[in-house]
Amino acid sequence: MRVQGTCHVLLAFDLGFAVDLDRADARIRDPKLREQFANPRRAPEAARPRSRHPLRVAQSGPRVAVDSLHTDEQVRVMIYEFAAAVVAYRIPIAGDLDELVGLASTLWDHPGLIADGTRRMTGLLAALGDAVVRPELSPLIEDYVVFEVRPGEPVADVAALVAAHAPTVARLLRAEPGPLSAEEIADALAQRVAYRPDELLLIDWSAALLIGTDLVDERTVLQLGLVELLQLRVLDGQLDRTLDEAYLAVTRVRPWWGRLRVPRVELERLSVLAADATVLFEAASSGMKLLGDQYLARLYRSVSARFHLDEWERGVERKLAGVGAIFAKLESQASGRRFELLEIVIIVLIAMSMVLPFVGLAAH
Repeated sequence: MRVQGTCHVLLAFDLGFAVDLDRADARIRDPKLREQFANPRRAPEAARPRSRHPLRVAQSGPRVAVDSLHTDEQVRVMIYEFAAAVVAYRIPIAGDLDELVGLASTLWDHPGLIADGTRRMTGLLAALGDAVVRPELSPLIEDYVVFEVRPGEPVADVAALVAAHAPTVARLLRAEPGPLSAEEIADALAQRVAYRPDELLLIDWSAALLIGTDLVDERTVLQLGLVELLQLRVLDGQLDRTLDEAYLAVTRVRPWWGRLRVPRVELERLSVLAADATVLFEAASSGMKLLGDQYLARLYRSVSARFHLDEWERGVERKLAGVGAIFAKLESQASGRRFELLEIVIIVLIAMSMVLPFVGLAAH
């Protein structure tokens, strides 16, 4: 099965808490790409997808070598308002599908691309300046590979063609040089979406195969799912550290006067973290309104299922609830101890008021 097209390598970075896109637009000198949804599907005006479009920037630079291939000189960077950024590399490809399996294996955590993307993000963060709220380049990076191809010859039924080459397609999606079991092949090809019989989208957790033409919107949905996964992973890591500190606060041995107040990890931090989580959930998960376009909504559900976004969200919500319960208990205990101390003080004052008159009489 011979194909030709483009391999898109996506690297997602977390830059901080939020980005003022208008201010960022004024600060960045690189050419801007004002692309909107191509929206090639038929849909009524009221039902067409509405998106908070990221700021798209075109950067030039040295090409990165990937085996015998090279990336294009121009690299696209998408900056989202919830402080995520995606660096998109393009590699022209042509040849047999078996050859792409080796390319997929090479691209797995490719050190050259990760180093180049990190360098670009470090420079971008410096250029954005105060356009980024609480800037901090997270060490967490999400990488994803999208093979956007078309068969060498016109094909009426792409699904039948993929079925005939299922083992090779599964190895491509899993970046696996060796053979796969029948169960693994079935799982790799499980998440599929198509709008016409001459196109097919196969979504896996590390790569996707897009067969057809004019699939810009489909890649946009994949990018959105990737940055949402990154945001959930970053937030999950923050909550893990907060839970560790909360555990230390609970188990730390303190003198009795130290028990009258909430320990070093304050409730204020929890409220800020909860607010951050709410904003990130709303921005990342609702950054694109896809309910009107049923095709893109179906694609997004497939991406969400393959990335396990629902499980990540539930895990984050459980950790938020756990942190809240711990600090509520600490605050309750501290309030109880303060109340007990107040009761002791009142009892002492009453006792003194009863004893002092007799002390005065004894003195006379």
